[in-house]
Amino acid sequence: MSSTRFLALRLGACLAFAATCAIGADAPVPAPAVTAEAPAKGPSATAFLAEEEKWNFTPPVGRPDIFYDREMMLSVEQQIKGTIVKDEQGPLTPDKPIDDPIDQAKVEIARIETYMSQRKWEEAIKIADAATKKLGAITGNVDLTRYIGIIKGYRDQADDALVRDKAQAAFDALNLKVEGIMWSENGSRLALIHGEPKALGVNDRVKDCVIINIDTDRVDFRFHFNRKRFEFPRYVGEDAKSK
Repeated sequence: MSSTRFLALRLGACLAFAATCAIGADAPVPAPAVTAEAPAKGPSATAFLAEEEKWNFTPPVGRPDIFYDREMMLSVEQQIKGTIVKDEQGPLTPDKPIDDPIDQAKVEIARIETYMSQRKWEEAIKIADAATKKLGAITGNVDLTRYIGIIKGYRDQADDALVRDKAQAAFDALNLKVEGIMWSENGSRLALIHGEPKALGVNDRVKDCVIINIDTDRVDFRFHFNRKRFEFPRYVGEDAKSK
């Protein structure tokens, strides 16, 4: 009887253990806990701005800057012109010696501009030639080279203006006078030139000139002077003395 009771108790314990195992098999296995790591923080916008402010651009040697402060340039030009005085017995001269070649070039440019505004071409040419000879001996200065180029440009302009003035004087000396304009039967215009026996048309020659255009009140002449070609107008009734 005791053996039967022992077997029953043992059987009950086995059944209970089997039931517990079945329930544990069906239940989900909890996942292991994972600790989230905080994302790495990069530099802030303020830090980037601070780094930008620390950076300074250093241009390479000899690099020309294409951006100029126009207001500052005008201010410097006014200061340069203020250092120039008028000599009643001679041309404009600096009031004191200038050691810096850049400043010297600026002063010479101001002097040339003054003479050109007065149509004194020969004086401007003389100053330009002297400045180019003196400053051109200095090498290795990019800014100075640029100013010398400006001086040479003014020199060429003054030379062209001087030759044109001489050509104008030579043309005026021909004393050409247009007395009137007339139309021919074919519709082309003819010019009545004082002293000429007949009316002249385009491409006709008169006193070393060639007529290149005839307008309603003007005749244009081509005139050669010093191996250069110039074009001068003469209006009806106008002569060299009335200009």
